[in-house]
Amino acid sequence: MNLLAAWIALPVGAVVGSFAATAGLRWTQGRQAIVGRSRCDACDVRLGYAATVPILSYLHLGGACAGCRAPIHPGHLAGEAAGVGLAMASVLLLPIGPAILAAMLGMVLVAAAVADAVSRRLPDLLSIVAAVLGAALALQRGPAALLVGFVAAVTTGALLLVLRGIFAARTGDPKMGLGDVKLAMALALWTGAATPWMFVIAGLAGLVQLRMSKTADGRIAFGPALAAAGWSVGLALQAGVFGDLIP
Repeated sequence: MNLLAAWIALPVGAVVGSFAATAGLRWTQGRQAIVGRSRCDACDVRLGYAATVPILSYLHLGGACAGCRAPIHPGHLAGEAAGVGLAMASVLLLPIGPAILAAMLGMVLVAAAVADAVSRRLPDLLSIVAAVLGAALALQRGPAALLVGFVAAVTTGALLLVLRGIFAARTGDPKMGLGDVKLAMALALWTGAATPWMFVIAGLAGLVQLRMSKTADGRIAFGPALAAAGWSVGLALQAGVFGDLIP
């Protein structure tokens, strides 16, 4: 059953991941992604269906618009690939109900990660939706897991705000945006007692990203690392990888 669901999840994940990435990119431009046909980000020409097939169209077009030859933002390809991976992982590791919720949360995180990578801002609405889905997934494991998740979220928010205050007082730079704090709290509702693992993985990924990116101001968008780490830890927790050690 899960194998069949995985084959179905492959194209569905690619399509929904494509939409999530587009929504994240358009949010940075003050545009919506719900109504209207797909358009080139550069020349705004309407794209035909053949140019919007997830992953395949990007590869066929060589990563550039067929009309103006402007580069297609790599966030589209990243979102489509991520959509495939998280949808298939969800249905392979979880029962269908929690799998759908986990995949939905993953798609929300794809949109948030793309938006943060482009603008260094995380949409509050996506963090709210992530919190609702994370709480629903925790509740699937039982009321105790939801309670632990609530405590983890409050503790996470308090600790991160204190750290921001310390950094701001000492260096004038809080180092972490409030959007990151909100997203971390939303994910902690799901990851519960495993939240420290989320920060360990996100921190390591952030260090690698900082080493590779070499931005002018020495800062990075932490949202993508946080989203990937939180979803991975949450999925492992939901699938019972931690056993009885973590509720």
